[in-house]
Amino acid sequence: MNPRSAKLIVVTTCVFMFAGYLSHKGSALGQGKDVTISEDDQTTTLDCNGSDIAVSGDDNKITLKGECRKLTVSGDDNTINAVMVTELTVSGDDNNIKVETVARISTSGDDNNITWKAGVGGKPPDISSGGDDNKIKQGN
Repeated sequence: MNPRSAKLIVVTTCVFMFAGYLSHKGSALGQGKDVTISEDDQTTTLDCNGSDIAVSGDDNKITLKGECRKLTVSGDDNTINAVMVTELTVSGDDNNIKVETVARISTSGDDNNITWKAGVGGKPPDISSGGDDNKIKQGN
């Protein structure tokens, strides 16, 4: 094999490997990873990007940008602000949650304050509250 042919094979292989890397990277950007926040006393901002978010820690301050497929809160005393959540489930206690747009809200914990601004498609969210002293209301 002459040096020119070897060089052509190496360059072609590198081009295909780089194209495969870019195609994998592009698909990963379009789909978020599910996240669990299990530590306490955290202040964080996350881009949901279609992910499921689980909050099992306590006393956190969390801001969620973008669209979250599911937000599950089992921790206590969290303050959470979210842009869009398809399904919000709260089993923890004493949480303050504000969501701009939400399709479903379900609570089984106690003393939670949940404020939503709009439902999906112009309809109010489906709401199920099984805990005690939960306040679920439409607000600004």
